[in-house]
Amino acid sequence: MSRVLRSELLKLRTTRTALGFAVAGVLLVLLFVLVGVLAGNPRTIADKRAILSIGDPLAVVLLLFGVVGATAEYRHRTVAAGALVVPSRLRLSIGRMVAYGLAGVAVGALMLVVAFAIGIPLLAGKSGPALVGSDYVRAIGGSLLACGLAAMLGVAVGVLIANQVAAVVGTLVFLFVADPLIVAASADVGKFLFGSALMAVGGRGNGGHRLAFGPAVAVIIAWTVLALAVAGWVDKRRDIA
Repeated sequence: MSRVLRSELLKLRTTRTALGFAVAGVLLVLLFVLVGVLAGNPRTIADKRAILSIGDPLAVVLLLFGVVGATAEYRHRTVAAGALVVPSRLRLSIGRMVAYGLAGVAVGALMLVVAFAIGIPLLAGKSGPALVGSDYVRAIGGSLLACGLAAMLGVAVGVLIANQVAAVVGTLVFLFVADPLIVAASADVGKFLFGSALMAVGGRGNGGHRLAFGPAVAVIIAWTVLALAVAGWVDKRRDIA
């Protein structure tokens, strides 16, 4: 497994995909923080902490990062070469998930530096209570966990669907169309979807249709394990030659 992990991390460092998504993440975080502070007029602790908790918007980028990374193996037929070295496709997928999870945490840490460097000075000029140490810890922990879990889930989805266009479009449609519609129809059901759970983990608050932090983490892990299990069953019967 360590060789698989090292191989996947090497590919991430030497391809432009990771750099492209990192740049997209920087732009998204800048927009999120600036709009949140300047247009949102945060006054409460929850509002201010949500601005620094970049795990919610960034999780979408990293979810797509995992999807694109996994499906690229099928698109460019490199998955066959990997299967020759590691005959167990499930083991290969798990190694890829771990690598992308670590990359997601690394990107999340970089984005947090950007968010804190811009957001903290701007928030200092806003009225209302100031953030304390525990608020920063919660923002950091939730954001990093959301980024890592999102990237891992993206890999599982990519292995399951394999077709890059279908996987990316399907993920976006689910996140921005199906998820909000289900939440609007039934908040009790919607909060167990991975989109809503990622928002809860990422730090956007625990409203009536959101899970608490711990259960939300459990839901994301459950979705990832389920997607990987189904993907492993499908991929084992898939022709990759």
